[in-house]
Amino acid sequence: MNRRLTLALTLALPLIGLAASWATTHRAAQQGTEWLVPIGGYDPRDLLRGHYVIYTYDWPGLERGSADLTGEPVLCLEGQAPDLARVYLPEGERCDHPVRADGGWNDPEGGLASGRLYVSQERAAALQRQLADPKLQGIVRIRVRKDGRLTPLDITFRPRRAESQPTP
Repeated sequence: MNRRLTLALTLALPLIGLAASWATTHRAAQQGTEWLVPIGGYDPRDLLRGHYVIYTYDWPGLERGSADLTGEPVLCLEGQAPDLARVYLPEGERCDHPVRADGGWNDPEGGLASGRLYVSQERAAALQRQLADPKLQGIVRIRVRKDGRLTPLDITFRPRRAESQPTP
């Protein structure tokens, strides 16, 4: 009887460790502050390679090409979550809501220039139609953990303001 109990515990121990690891990872992934970030563009070709949408962030207050964003860039988010007022490079200033690029600036898996949202094939087709509509502004909802890690959660849409609509 003692031998069977030892065997059962020996087999259960890795499962307990795996469950604890999963629970810790899941808990960490659910923590953070959610923000709404405008989408500046998307790559329609990427829908053909998988069930995801690759898009570019249109960080308010940050002009494209105006700053050196090489290396391990950090952006500072400003506003009352989830509404993002502006983004700036901290450059020694205090930053209450930092966002870090895990894979470099342009990496869609963890960069700050673009992101990748995994969705079903049907949702990807619907998102592609909405992203192509010049009357709609795409908004990506992201979660930023305390360590600055960014996770895209969903893409929603709202009517684009008349002054920001592209001219045909």
